[in-house]
Amino acid sequence: MSRTLTVAISPCPNDTFIWGALALGKVKLPFRLQFQFEDIQTLNQLATTGGADIVKISFFQYALLPPKKYRLLPVGVAMGYGVGPLLIARYPISYDSLWRARIGIPGRGTTAYSLLRFFIPHAENLVEMRYERLMPALALDEIDAAVIIHESRFTYHQWGFVCLQDLGTYWTEKTGYPIPLGGVVVRPTLPRRLITRALRRSLWLAQKRRVPHLDSYISFYAQEMDSEVQQAHIQLYVNSFSYRLGNLGKAAIRYYIKWVRQMHKAELLL
Repeated sequence: MSRTLTVAISPCPNDTFIWGALALGKVKLPFRLQFQFEDIQTLNQLATTGGADIVKISFFQYALLPPKKYRLLPVGVAMGYGVGPLLIARYPISYDSLWRARIGIPGRGTTAYSLLRFFIPHAENLVEMRYERLMPALALDEIDAAVIIHESRFTYHQWGFVCLQDLGTYWTEKTGYPIPLGGVVVRPTLPRRLITRALRRSLWLAQKRRVPHLDSYISFYAQEMDSEVQQAHIQLYVNSFSYRLGNLGKAAIRYYIKWVRQMHKAELLL
């Protein structure tokens, strides 16, 4: 009997698009894959506890993992220009007022949290909640602003909200690098090259439209059911960095990890 590996990813269209051919059995591996779908904060916690064999993790959490706990794959990442989380509100709020505002975030272990800290280092009233709860909470005046991720960036205007800052764009303006959002990590005992080739093949098949029922698979797990939003999500978050990390992608990750560790050390000293 072949071994079964647990694969923990998000239900977002970019992840199900990349992994779809593997999940639907169109790409074979010498072991079975058992998928579970979680929000990014839960995925980060799984990686911290070693609760899955393969995990999609935020680069913020990856920077804080113990050495050699997991190894990063050079495929399947969410990275790019203009792909970062958005800071939104019901109405315009001045930068000087934000440090005391109630700001909803999708978890303190997320890249979104770190980018908010990069933009507003001394924000002091942060409220953690699952990412799909952020816009409803904002509409109900439970929070004053929210850091939104995933499909929410395509639908926030439908709620009448305004964008205060594209946090990924701000990062790029200040550093010159694309923003590393999340990547796929595997246990160090697993065959990294084999999994890399399989995942790259899965992505290639999806891009070539050679995976029957892929659209239905993506829609089944998506939080936002509108097919146009799903496709916009895929087009934004699945790019050349997703297929092959490359030297620029690696440099961006190194720069980001160095900054995160410095920020984390400073927070521990507070």
